[in-house]
This record gives sequence, C-alpha cells and structure tokens, in this order.
Amino acid sequence: MEQIKSIASDALLMDQLHNRDWEAFWLRLMGRCFWLLRKRYSIKWNNEKVKEFSRSAIGDIINKVFIEKKRNWNVERYPDFEDFIIGALDSHINNLLNKKGIETSIDNYDKILPKNIIDENNAQVILVAKELSNNIFNELEKAGAEDDELLIFECLVDGLEKPDEIKQELGMSDSDFHNAWRRFKRRRNLIQQKLAENGY
Repeated sequence: MEQIKSIASDALLMDQLHNRDWEAFWLRLMGRCFWLLRKRYSIKWNNEKVKEFSRSAIGDIINKVFIEKKRNWNVERYPDFEDFIIGALDSHINNLLNKKGIETSIDNYDKILPKNIIDENNAQVILVAKELSNNIFNELEKAGAEDDELLIFECLVDGLEKPDEIKQELGMSDSDFHNAWRRFKRRRNLIQQKLAENGY
C-alpha cells in the first residue's frame, strides 16, 4: 500500500507535462545522452547518429511515462521529476545498447585528465579530473550550449585538440563544424573560469 502511495498520480504527471520548460529540459536530456554514450560507454558514433539515437531514446521515455504509463514516477525515490526522467533515460539507454549487442567500454578515465595532472597511479587525481570535466559540461548546459558545442567539449576532454581532428571525429560538414566551433569559442571564458576555480 505504501508503494502505491509513492507513485505519482495522473494529475501530478499532467502538472509536470504542462508546466515545464520542455525546450530547456530536452536540451539537458540530449546532453545527458551525449555524456552517457561518449563517457560512460565510450561509443564513437558520428554526430548525426548520436543525435538520432538520443532523440529516439528520449522519445521512448516520454512515451512510456505519459502515454503508455509503463514507467511509474516514484516520488519518494525521486522527489525531483527531472531526476526521475534522467534516471529512466540512463536505464533505457543501457538496455538499448545491450539489446543491440553494441560493444562498449565503460569509463576510460585516462582520456579525460587535464594534461598537467596526468598520473595513472593516482586514483584521487583521476576522480578529481573526471568530476571537473562533468562540472564544466553541466555549466555549459546551463549556459545554453547546443548539442554540437557539447560534443566539441567532449572531444577536447578526450584529448583531441585540432579542429580538423574534432570535425572528423564528429563526422560534421565544414559549415556545420565552423558554426558550432565559433559558438563554442564564445564560451571559453566560462571554461577558463571553472578551471581556474579548481587550480588549473
């Protein structure tokens, strides 16, 4: 009986559906998908395939929650609705990759370390660097960075520094990459500020 009480009512779900900035939340969910595919699973699909997979996965979750009612929102476990959706999305992506039989490599930490603190034998340094890159990613999302900009940041964190290498890695056209790179460069101050706050 307690479990039933903790499941969100239809009225509460409809409130979330109608009173949320879905444009902003959608961007956050897309960023989460990119992070999961690039960081957690080390999948190197091109830009368009990442977008296609992410849109489909997010659509699946929204459908399961609001239309099919197959994914229940446990408000005790997830008091925040967005945390619930992100948790559901994480699980769904994991299931999708397993069903497709996609070979994944989880958490290749050595690629995300800032060059001046690389020390493969220092677990604390590795965790600090990982957390820092995640924090900057979140700050870029909050600042309104678009999908392409977030992917560029992920490439930089992975050690790709030359624009041509990043463009090739993401499978972007010259014009699309040029526009995304230009937008991303405008956010250098935000990135430099976060690095400075952490002593880099």
